Amino acid sequence: MSSIPYDPSLILGQIVDVERLENLRLLAEKQKPLDLAFEMMNNVIMTRYKMKMIQTEMENLGVESYKMRSFNRELDKVEDKIAASAIKYAQVALKVAKDVELVRNQMQQTKVEMSCESPIDFTRSDVTQFPLSFDSLKFDVQYVRNEENKQGSKSHAAQISSMSSDSSSNWFGSKSLAKSESEHNMTTSQTQNHDIEGTVVITAKATHKNADIISPFVIDPIIAVQSWNYMYPDDAIQTDPTNIMLAALDDYKTKPSEKTSMEIISGCSKGSSFTGFVHVLQQESSSSDETAESFAEGIKSAQETDAWVSASSGGYGQSKSFAKSAQKMMSSSALTSHCSLICRGIIPSIVSNSVTTTIQQMDLDPAKIMDQLATIQDASNSGVNSSIESQSEEGKRGAQFMSLNSEYMTNAVTSIAEVENDNNKVIDTGSLMTAFEDFVDKAMNGDCGIPINFFLKRLTKNDIARAYIRKFYPSGVTSGKAAIRGGLGQEPAEEEE
Repeated sequence: MSSIPYDPSLILGQIVDVERLENLRLLAEKQKPLDLAFEMMNNVIMTRYKMKMIQTEMENLGVESYKMRSFNRELDKVEDKIAASAIKYAQVALKVAKDVELVRNQMQQTKVEMSCESPIDFTRSDVTQFPLSFDSLKFDVQYVRNEENKQGSKSHAAQISSMSSDSSSNWFGSKSLAKSESEHNMTTSQTQNHDIEGTVVITAKATHKNADIISPFVIDPIIAVQSWNYMYPDDAIQTDPTNIMLAALDDYKTKPSEKTSMEIISGCSKGSSFTGFVHVLQQESSSSDETAESFAEGIKSAQETDAWVSASSGGYGQSKSFAKSAQKMMSSSALTSHCSLICRGIIPSIVSNSVTTTIQQMDLDPAKIMDQLATIQDASNSGVNSSIESQSEEGKRGAQFMSLNSEYMTNAVTSIAEVENDNNKVIDTGSLMTAFEDFVDKAMNGDCGIPINFFLKRLTKNDIARAYIRKFYPSGVTSGKAAIRGGLGQEPAEEEE
């Protein structure tokens, strides 16, 4: 559905170039195939919905399937027709867009214009509304909204402990050496993707019953003569008594429709159109990866000397440990909005709406980071600081090597905080729907619209001359003084009437 062709230079009560009206008519003619193709496609789609409802009703009534075969075949044909109509509509839309562009390129620009002063005496004329037309509304709305949310989390934790010992004895005593190692590592990954996409397309056309008519239509003879002489300098009107009389009677045999004239828009019926779409895309994604690992190693040596030599014993040990962690996170939020709205005859209210965007961040407090490192380091040190005997027992069990303390997991993972921003004002699908509601409300009031049908008042040279005579020579030329006053555009004195 296309917008109503409109030329802002066509103003009620002003002199009009008929060629501009022909251009508007040509634009409407070029847009006609698009409107017909659109209406055809909508009719077929509506037929399909009706037939589908009938099919469901027949199934609910228990009609046997073999009795519905012919109906189902016809339904398949309708669906094929929908596809063909959609293809044709797309093809026609491209052709119409090209044809309209060619016509507009041939037209004069309409943003800034100039013309002769209107010959209407606006102080004595009036614009009156008459219910000469009819109210109508045709509109089409298409709305699509998709929302998708994906989340994922993956964690891995491992604990590896080992213990080895060696002992030897001789006549002088015994000597033992024990070595233990403990290693913890943890990996966690989180992902989140949230996408919202909405599109609404609205097209509407309305006609209004009230027509604007200039009634009474009173012209100012002086301005009319000036405008005529500006437009047709080779056929100028002279205001002296002789020439003005000749102009009033000149060429009376020629048909009025064939005479040179000055066209004035004296009235119009009105319509309005609404064509707009909004596409909003909001994308939010975040991903975080975190690793932590610790390692501890301990060595213990012990020596005992037999009592008969010198009863003594001693030992030494050493240990080392380290811990490290790494965090990284990426959070992004993107919001795009594209709105296009063409309204003819009505200016609807357009209101922006608030859209909340969310990004995430890690809680990177230095004190908490050190606590995390201490947590994972203590987890490894605990395996080395225990006694050699207990390490041996734990090594025999084996199963505990794959377990990880829940407190260690809780304290080692960095918390994620959300940061929200509520100050995004955008034109979204709700804004367009609100604008359309306001458009309908104003269209129902009727005091709006742009011209769709023009009523022209044609003023010929004879008409202007007669209007001049009625005002400045109402009783003819009674004296030389009266002739001078009439030629100068001065109304006759009371004593001359």
